[in-house]
Amino acid sequence: MDRVIVVSLWDARHPLREVQLEELVGLVSAAGGMVVGFESQGRDNVRQGLGKGALERLADQVTQLGVDLVVSDSELSPSLAAGWTAALPPNVRVVDRTQVILDIFARRASTREGKLQVELAQLRYLLPRLSTFGGSSERSGGGIGTRGPGETPLELDRRRIHKRIQTLQETLDAVSSERQVRRQRRRETHIPQVALVGYTNVGKSTLFGRLSGYSPLVSDALFVTLDPTVRRIEVPHYGPALVFDTVGFVDRLPHTLVQAFHATLDEVREADLLVEVVDGSNGRAEEQRRATDQVLREIGAESLDRMVVYTQADKVPEPERQDSALWVSAVTGDGIDQFWRALAERLEIWRESLTLFLPWTDSQGWQAVSRHATILSREDEEEGSWLDVTVPTHRAEYFRTLSHPHKPG
Repeated sequence: MDRVIVVSLWDARHPLREVQLEELVGLVSAAGGMVVGFESQGRDNVRQGLGKGALERLADQVTQLGVDLVVSDSELSPSLAAGWTAALPPNVRVVDRTQVILDIFARRASTREGKLQVELAQLRYLLPRLSTFGGSSERSGGGIGTRGPGETPLELDRRRIHKRIQTLQETLDAVSSERQVRRQRRRETHIPQVALVGYTNVGKSTLFGRLSGYSPLVSDALFVTLDPTVRRIEVPHYGPALVFDTVGFVDRLPHTLVQAFHATLDEVREADLLVEVVDGSNGRAEEQRRATDQVLREIGAESLDRMVVYTQADKVPEPERQDSALWVSAVTGDGIDQFWRALAERLEIWRESLTLFLPWTDSQGWQAVSRHATILSREDEEEGSWLDVTVPTHRAEYFRTLSHPHKPG
């Protein structure tokens, strides 16, 4: 396990604020490291990195604490990373937050597509930083920031890496085309598509399992879900919908990941409704919501219809819950009925309410009702039944031909 010091730079031109490093500590832990020290400094220009005095303090800490790795909360340019490395004792590696996130994704990737996407993101990040590694891919020692393509010897010259990136992109473009075909087929069913989005590790997969009856991998860990999972669900008092579990977001999601996971994130962009899942028990919930907004803007999904649900209701006493917010516990089921009702109301735009009389002899009509309608109320008579139903908007005209639109006065 790497022993890690995390480094934070803040803008000295603004009033000093508390440096928030909890997330970076969590990322390091998820990548298999242990944070044993901190270093921070305010600078007029944070791009200059740590000053001479701060670098000397950092080097002292590294020696005293037996540190293997220094992680910067800000992205490091190749020259800055090289400068920090030169100022520290030998064999101490320097990486930044982006590399830690890429490392976690490399750990989590299990499908072929996921592994290809992670490798593409890592190579795009690595390409402008070849000089930092001295032109060699043989990174010694292992640990955070070394997983993925660096685990197998590669000749790190720009021509070979450009070629590999091109090959990966072509493969993922083919995957994207296949996804587009599947999305088009789903679109032709006229069933609304609902995507669960939100910060990583807020309980999206647990809620997905509660709604769909599917048991995905659920773990108290970051970025467990990399590949989107889709299931058809029946929304009470509404009807069928498709629900997607998607990759979790994080503050300052590396652009290389956004590019590499383009095909996956398309599932979010193509949704009819976003259900933003928020961990209501997390003291940084509103910060995480701002990070989610930023990622949605980056992928072009910020204008999609959205409903917000707070999870972990079992951990937050009712008086402490945000007023008028929708709260659920995917573990205990508390609030799930209210969630279903709220979801049905938001999906009503895709359905119409009708009243029709269906004769008992109309087997084709009863079959259509069974397949495509949700019966809200029913009143049987000798020759048939009066039904209050909701039906998909695109089928409403067909159902109108089955019967009178209103009950007789």
